[in-house]
Amino acid sequence: MITERDIQVLLAVVRYFVLNRAQIQRLCFPEDQNGRVTRRRIQSLIAAGMLSRQTMRFCHPGAVPAPVYYPSRRGCEFLAAHFGDERYLLTPTQAPTPHHVWHWLAVSDTHITFDAAIAEQRDVQMAGWLNEWDIANKDESAPEKRFRLYLLLRPSPRLVCAPDAAFLLSTRGHSKVFYLEQDRNTSGTERIAASKTPGYAALGVERLHRRHFPEATADSFTVLMVTPSARRREALRTAIRGKPGADLWRFVSAEDLTPENALHAPIWHGCESPAAALVKGAES
Repeated sequence: MITERDIQVLLAVVRYFVLNRAQIQRLCFPEDQNGRVTRRRIQSLIAAGMLSRQTMRFCHPGAVPAPVYYPSRRGCEFLAAHFGDERYLLTPTQAPTPHHVWHWLAVSDTHITFDAAIAEQRDVQMAGWLNEWDIANKDESAPEKRFRLYLLLRPSPRLVCAPDAAFLLSTRGHSKVFYLEQDRNTSGTERIAASKTPGYAALGVERLHRRHFPEATADSFTVLMVTPSARRREALRTAIRGKPGADLWRFVSAEDLTPENALHAPIWHGCESPAAALVKGAES
């Protein structure tokens, strides 16, 4: 039997794409101090085919190799029927690439933080969030046609822009697009700067952010780089400074990114500009 809280688990996994047990527990079973209830309900959903599980194949020293959970086709079909909404059928159900799992857990943490920040105040709304693997056309195989966020900007020489996520913030009749780049300190800063900045610079020149959120009122967008530490943040600021479109970028350490700080605190650093709030003049 699928309970109301089971449905909340399915909705959370659909929204965030990849979650571990601790994240599901925090979102759906906050009173479950030892995790026993969470594990039981997750196992029940796995047994019913409503949820998919992947064993962690790559693990950093000292980390716990716990499994992660992602949407299943049957679970999405259940949600589509339960809510009468066929959009659930477009939810990606492919297994996350094993060596990218830690990356996607970090993206989920950032998404959860922004959701909590939005819930804690009244002035700012999140009008939409797109994950990297959100599907535009399930019958297409080419990534630029299949995925909503993947943009092929130039076929030769090839230039693409493929953000980790995108979302739209709205306040007082204005709305702006934000793209997310989740850094985990697994690539060199110069390599990141060289590979990431051309796509966003071209996106900005052609104002193609409106393909993702046509309702945006702002003519430009901001790229948010979330780093694991302040030292890494400063290294990436330095690497991207002077690159095309550098003024589009803002950097924050995950240590500073909390629901209390995400929107209104001066934690977002530009390549040249001092730290500022993401949303200015809003009331909490």
